[in-house]
Formats: sequence, structure tokens, C-alpha cells
Amino acid sequence: MFEQVVGNGANLFVIIIAVLAGFVGGLSYIDYLKVKKEESGKH
Repeated sequence: MFEQVVGNGANLFVIIIAVLAGFVGGLSYIDYLKVKKEESGKH
């Protein structure tokens, strides 16, 4: 149905990059919530 233009290694690379991006995004969001909580506690 679909012709694969790139090899399996490229697909694996894209999946790894997507997982890492999600992990970094999650850590950034957790850090944002922590900083926001600390700032609200100071005032």
C-alpha cells in the first residue's frame, strides 16, 4: 500500500527522538509546576 522511502533504522531514529522529546517536555512541565508552586508560597 505504502512504499517505504527510508530504512528501518531511520524509523527507529525518529521514534527515539520523539520519545526523548516527550520525556524532556514532561520534565520541563514538572519543573515549571515546581517553580510556580514555590513562587506562590513566597507571596
